[in-house]
Amino acid sequence: MGLFFGIAAAVCWGVGDFLITLLTRKLGTRFALLSIQVLSLAAWLLIFLGRAHVPAAKPLLWAIMAATGVCHVLGLAFVYRAFEVGTLAIVSPISAGFAVVTALLSIASGERLPAVALGGTALLVAGVALATRSSMDPSTRQSAWRGVPEAIASAVAFGTMFWLFYFYVQPAMGYVAPLVVLKMMAVGGSALAAARGWKSSGAALPTFGIEAILLGVGAAAADTAAWLAYIAGTGSTYATIVTALASLFSAVTVLLAAQFLRERLAWHQWAGVAVILVGILLVSV
Repeated sequence: MGLFFGIAAAVCWGVGDFLITLLTRKLGTRFALLSIQVLSLAAWLLIFLGRAHVPAAKPLLWAIMAATGVCHVLGLAFVYRAFEVGTLAIVSPISAGFAVVTALLSIASGERLPAVALGGTALLVAGVALATRSSMDPSTRQSAWRGVPEAIASAVAFGTMFWLFYFYVQPAMGYVAPLVVLKMMAVGGSALAAARGWKSSGAALPTFGIEAILLGVGAAAADTAAWLAYIAGTGSTYATIVTALASLFSAVTVLLAAQFLRERLAWHQWAGVAVILVGILLVSV
């Protein structure tokens, strides 16, 4: 069952990223982020109330939890922006490279990773170089790089978040209560960003039509389902196996972007995307 849950997590996260892209391009990064995080928080509060358990934690652990939450908020802000302005088939695999950041931090913490994981890191770097390489036409070159800096920043933030979460927070507090805290911080951060952006621009509030509402609900539901599948998978088989399968979520996003957004990449860019995905899989195994 662990294999099934890992694949389910990949599909849900991949679909969720695709829906996030559609919503950010409709509402903008700030309001898309806020709406999805409010819905995600509501889902996790319902799950938390069903468990009704707050694990005890020392002040230092709560400080680590706060740092984890800050990384979570930054990762979300950067990845939503990357999805809004970039080519989804390029920025999604790059943002999924957070597994490499987690691996590097694990090495710095004293863990010894196998050589295959280090090889995966090298492949990720090579894949980014291929995916962002374009023709000598300046306009094409600029288009290829749109959203890439934000995707890289999101990978760094999420990689740090997962390192803190899985090495320090989750072993002491479990999954549910920490995820409620992370979502509360995400709602607070996105609400402040949305308010500042709206006040500074003076623009009218975006219209939350039925399509935007459905996209927001779908993205929040997909993210929550992915987390639940991942948690269930790690409880029934080796976490490394489930993580390796779940890390392929970007492949789902790339396929959806090619099918529904009609994104057209050069052959070397598709090769770069493939190399990135292989590198992520090797790091996660």
